[in-house]
Amino acid sequence: MNPRLALTLLLTLPAPAARAVDYVGDILPIMKEHCWNCHSNEKEVKGNLALDDFDEMRDYQVGKFSLIRPGNPAESQFLEVMKLGEGDKDFMPRKGAALPNEKLALIEKWIAEGAVIDAEKPSEKELAFLKDGSSGSAKDPKLEFLKWTNKEGKEIEARFMRLSDTAVTLMMKNGKAYDVTFDKLSDESVALAKKLGGKP
Repeated sequence: MNPRLALTLLLTLPAPAARAVDYVGDILPIMKEHCWNCHSNEKEVKGNLALDDFDEMRDYQVGKFSLIRPGNPAESQFLEVMKLGEGDKDFMPRKGAALPNEKLALIEKWIAEGAVIDAEKPSEKELAFLKDGSSGSAKDPKLEFLKWTNKEGKEIEARFMRLSDTAVTLMMKNGKAYDVTFDKLSDESVALAKKLGGKP
């Protein structure tokens, strides 16, 4: 069955309510605020890292053995150097203060979800990751496509993305993400969403 149709039948959602965390919409503003002076074609490119060159970011900076390792934030040097102490010689941004924890958390989530550059125009490589979650790292249930059911017992496979007080955001294998309110889900799926979101 077509994934979009399956989701519609399951949850009665007419249109996407959310999208994946991506570089263009979520991470780029952080980079412009904290890293632009040293890592952009607009200002200066140091370390061969141009944060405003989206093709280069996608093709060369994101990969299993690259600066940014999709699905594997713990081994992504891009994030690692931002988490170092400000006195460390490798700390970034070198001429600025440490990024706030909430921004580091968003970057970490972006990498964990596949480090997609533009969720509206994902590349074949990005779609492949979104489909099977292959990253070369240990399996994380948050990166797997799990079974979710509604109150009528209809079922789909989707990946957990984030949790709010009243809804869970689920990503289909085609990269589309949807906000699903708890009142549409079975008790088991609500419990799964809260478990993955770290809530009791």
